[in-house]
Amino acid sequence: MHKLSWTDIETLSASIADQLIERHGPIDPDTMLVGVARGGLIPAALVAHRLGLRKMTSLGLMSYADGVEGAQGRIQAYGAAPDSAAIVIDDIIDSGRTLEAIRARYPDAIVAALVDKTGGAPGVVIGLQTPADEWVEFPWEAIGAL
Repeated sequence: MHKLSWTDIETLSASIADQLIERHGPIDPDTMLVGVARGGLIPAALVAHRLGLRKMTSLGLMSYADGVEGAQGRIQAYGAAPDSAAIVIDDIIDSGRTLEAIRARYPDAIVAALVDKTGGAPGVVIGLQTPADEWVEFPWEAIGAL
């Protein structure tokens, strides 16, 4: 298991912000940033602060099959996400299904994630690569267990 601390989240978020500038140049302050609920909200806020962005919103994506949340099936979007986004941030790329849904909804957006377990999602700004079979625990998951 790869257990991430709050310090790790801050460091990975800063790395994403720095990579965004390296790859795309200065980021326009009017850029819309979308955090994918729930795990992408904290890194999105940290990246927004580092880049000086104020236009933020969220997009929720859940997997459903036969009415069961979390099951492998279709992805359902919820929330008040805009029709277009310039940067979309999630916590983890695991199966790649959420990434596909993000790219379908925002084909021109820059996509970033704290952790990638797919071995290198093309075109995605990544903070940390981990093996596909390694469980990643985020600090907010420990809070949820209280």
